[in-house]
Amino acid sequence: MKKLCSLLACVLIGTSVWGADVKNLSLEMCETSALDFSPAVKAAQAQAAAAQAAYEGTRGNLYPSLYLDAAGSWTSEVPQLQVGPQTFEFGSEWGYSVGPTLEYVLFDNGARSSASHSAQAAYQSKLAEYNLARKQLLLQVRQAYFSVQRDLENLFLLSEQLKVTRKQLADVRSAYKAGAKSRRDVLLAEKQSLRTAVDASSARAQLAGDLRDLFKLTGTDYGIDPHYPLDWRVREKLDGETSAVIRADDPAKTVQRFAPFAQLTFDEDTPRLAAFDGLIQSYEYAARGYAAALWPRVGLSAGAYAQYPNGPIQEDVFLGKAGLSMRFPLFEGKKNRSQARSQEQAAEAAREQKRDTQEALKALFLSAKDSLGALDIETRLANQLADKADQSARLTYQAYNAGVVTFLEVDDANLSALQSRIMLNELNIRRLNGLAVLDSLGK
Repeated sequence: MKKLCSLLACVLIGTSVWGADVKNLSLEMCETSALDFSPAVKAAQAQAAAAQAAYEGTRGNLYPSLYLDAAGSWTSEVPQLQVGPQTFEFGSEWGYSVGPTLEYVLFDNGARSSASHSAQAAYQSKLAEYNLARKQLLLQVRQAYFSVQRDLENLFLLSEQLKVTRKQLADVRSAYKAGAKSRRDVLLAEKQSLRTAVDASSARAQLAGDLRDLFKLTGTDYGIDPHYPLDWRVREKLDGETSAVIRADDPAKTVQRFAPFAQLTFDEDTPRLAAFDGLIQSYEYAARGYAAALWPRVGLSAGAYAQYPNGPIQEDVFLGKAGLSMRFPLFEGKKNRSQARSQEQAAEAAREQKRDTQEALKALFLSAKDSLGALDIETRLANQLADKADQSARLTYQAYNAGVVTFLEVDDANLSALQSRIMLNELNIRRLNGLAVLDSLGK
């Protein structure tokens, strides 16, 4: 017997009461799919990789450069000197020179170093933007998934309420046939049942829209046709053809998973602010680089070459060369000074933008944290309200059967019980959204 029950349980896990396959839709799988798919995340990753390559390129300027120089020449006339009857040629019509050349900047007042640091800071900024894109995507996916959880829970609550209203309608019709109830009671019971059915259909339409929003983020629909879906727990027959039966994470368990985030504090180095830090440093180092261009630049070059001819002598020769050069800017129309000032002002603008963004993010974090305290109280009271409303609905129906109250009061009590459960579900989803914000901005 136990084996038979276990087998039936396994079958029910994979199929709904109406025989359709149950599609599992977990938050974890949605997060993974979204991170793998997101064009915004991929673009941010590519930008970070490009910034890294640019940094490695500027860092290479700090090292000596080694080249292979090769040159060939031909001239139509070679200088000659007539000494008596003998003619001497100075050089040759054909010539070549080939060999390695080493170049190195001995002094530039930190211009190359500043350029390297500027590129490195820009790379760190892009890396922070990549991390920001991931965090923002996770927050969007979570909030979209929470909406689906809310819709599924509301749909289940409405189906349970529909079951109650249909049972009450059947009772009223039986009593009417027996002469114990009026036609008005039957009409009120029918109205109550139809209204609940309409609300259930509306909930399915809302679920369809929220599923499409979620699938737009994940890049896949997991084989779920979202146009008229149903929650897997629904046992009451609903109107319309069901496109998919869905099992999502239990909202209560999701709340437990996210509960530790309530203890987080605001992250002063959250990726959005870290991106500003890198940008500010990039501007500051760029300003130093332009300022350094006002100083002399001293360079060294050295090489060893195989050459022909050896000046005026027509012979192959292997020789070494070395040289020292200096370039001092005498006039450049304030170009570098203006560029340095421009970068300094850009750094100041980014610093102010960071300060403004920091205050906004901190206010958002604290607001989400404050709301959790109020939600705790509201949830506790809403639980009590839902229990009282359920009891009231049952007692009101008993009183109706005893002829003490009208069916209008039964309808009102049932509606109040349903609304209290839906409100409790909404509070749980609001709590999840607040915890997700804390996770996105906290540490």
